Amino acid sequence: MFYDEYELLELFESEPEELYQEGAGFYMYKKVDKLGFQLLLYISQYEHKCDVSLSNDEYRWTIFDFELYFIESIRNESECLKIKGDSGKTEVDIQFKPHFSLTHIRLSD
Repeated sequence: MFYDEYELLELFESEPEELYQEGAGFYMYKKVDKLGFQLLLYISQYEHKCDVSLSNDEYRWTIFDFELYFIESIRNESECLKIKGDSGKTEVDIQFKPHFSLTHIRLSD
């Protein structure tokens, strides 16, 4: 799985949190917008998977939460998080500005 830590740092505006133990390849990126919406990206580098969720403390349930497997790359392109699968197809595009929004999601082939 390819991702540029600096691209994600720029997009999330914070360092990732390393989960479990150092060197395990599990990371969490978090961004909270001005309306209190919280986007979480969990990366399992060696398993080539990630989990994306959006929530807000004012809502009772998580707005969305899904796992993506066989991930080839995670990129920041013009304030948009682009996650591509191993087939090279875009799995998810999440726009960060002016607010979080799913602009593309591929549910199946």
